Amino acid sequence: MPTRRQTPTLLREPVYMVDFAVFKPDDELKINLEDCSESAWKWKHPDGEYVSPDTHEFVKKVFEKSGIDKNGSYLPKNLHPQHTDDPRGGLDESFAEARLVMGGAVEEVLRKTGIAANEIDILVVTSSVFCPTPSVSSMIVNMFKLRDDVQAYSLGGMGCGNGVIAVQLVRDMLQAHPGANALYITAEICSSAFYQGRDKHCLVSNALFRMGGMAAILTSGKSQRYRCKYELTHSERIHTGARDVGFNCMYFGPDADGQKGIFLYKELPTEAGIALERCLKKITPQIMTWGQYAEAAVTIYKRKWYGKDKVAPYIPDYTRCVDHFCLHAGGYAILKGIQKGMKLPADKMMPSFANLKDYGNTSSSTTWYSWAYIESIGDIKKGQRVMQAGVGGGMKAGVNIWQALKDIEDVHPAWAHVAERRYTEADLPRPITRKEDIGTLTGIKEFEKEHGSVKATSDIFSAANTPAKAALNGDVGVTKARDQNGAAAGPVKVAANGFEVAAISRLAVERLPELSHDGETLVMPSPTCHAPALLGMDSN
Repeated sequence: MPTRRQTPTLLREPVYMVDFAVFKPDDELKINLEDCSESAWKWKHPDGEYVSPDTHEFVKKVFEKSGIDKNGSYLPKNLHPQHTDDPRGGLDESFAEARLVMGGAVEEVLRKTGIAANEIDILVVTSSVFCPTPSVSSMIVNMFKLRDDVQAYSLGGMGCGNGVIAVQLVRDMLQAHPGANALYITAEICSSAFYQGRDKHCLVSNALFRMGGMAAILTSGKSQRYRCKYELTHSERIHTGARDVGFNCMYFGPDADGQKGIFLYKELPTEAGIALERCLKKITPQIMTWGQYAEAAVTIYKRKWYGKDKVAPYIPDYTRCVDHFCLHAGGYAILKGIQKGMKLPADKMMPSFANLKDYGNTSSSTTWYSWAYIESIGDIKKGQRVMQAGVGGGMKAGVNIWQALKDIEDVHPAWAHVAERRYTEADLPRPITRKEDIGTLTGIKEFEKEHGSVKATSDIFSAANTPAKAALNGDVGVTKARDQNGAAAGPVKVAANGFEVAAISRLAVERLPELSHDGETLVMPSPTCHAPALLGMDSN
């Protein structure tokens, strides 16, 4: 019996975002690595034993490789080494942090939109680990005195990806209530996830996760378009929790000594890549340009004619169908893996790396901080598309596509320091473009301009001997088409039309979207796409 697939969501009313705001912590909460490392020597485990030098060194090394600035990102006072000798992450501290972060973001978005708290009809709040009773949505209702008929929902345990995924829930609720005002809040509360034990699987989260949050006002109905910034044109989600390895590679629970923490296992990057790949595979045919459909069709028939082993699968240039990218800033390696997999140039990655630099891994709100960076430097123009891509424990992934309804230059308080001078790679703790990064054509050109020519070689495909690494990083080399019809010999293949393309190892290809002639391929009109949606992707 064939597996039943979910039917597409048909939007009766367009869904818009009026505006959004990200929380800007006070400067006194900013982390300075050297000062905090010195102060943290006073910390003790719950059993009274001082934190060991080995633990200090491990956390410091993770931090230094993370892509977070040594004088950047924020923690609440109860976890900040420069503010406390006795770190605590109890219920009271978690509620205090939630009120500060979520409350601050809500106050800012209400100020920006001019919408009063009693005009909110729908409230959706997501926080993965912090799931108290009363709920965080009840906390917001109490703080801002929302109406007694407000539809309030709290989402918990859904990980970093829910800042993107939960937009679907808001969208669906707005379909049932056209013209309603929906307040959407996403934040992770560091105090509730702070780990005081010795297990290195959990200590990684202490080094990466930082405080941050976002609040947005969404609405629906064509009559509301005039007051909005963006329209939600596409939204897809994937859940791979049926796979045991995907379900178990990340979880919150007690260690051998009973100390609760977020366990991050080595399978996590690979499983995150699988989830995001499947989500991209669903949304890519809906957003491609007409030219890309033609290129895909040529590649499909070339693979059918010459054989799959002679012609590489078609992988679109995402910069031709999306203008701005807000990717989950889970860490330096995560962003580099996404960059290689999607073949994005360094300039398209800058908002996400800038976010990682200044704010660290803020979990479900990471993509929103990247988006706020793009707005603050004034790069968004009317009609341009913004992609949000998030992934989180479970394992699940989500991708949203938004279209700008006007030119936007909105300096967020969190990014006021870059409004006049945007970041360059020289400002980052770790550069985006490295010698070994021959995964994007732009990246190669940038590197060669600064450091001289890079010789393409098939040696890079030796990465295929390590499946997890190849699956995560999408290791690639570069070649030029030899003629208008032929494919390069060996493991390096050339796509259609003879233009310069990235040639990808077989294992890496299996982690990327592919249009195939295998199975049923349908071409049907899509009311939310400027070109037909190609359905029936190769499942590999």
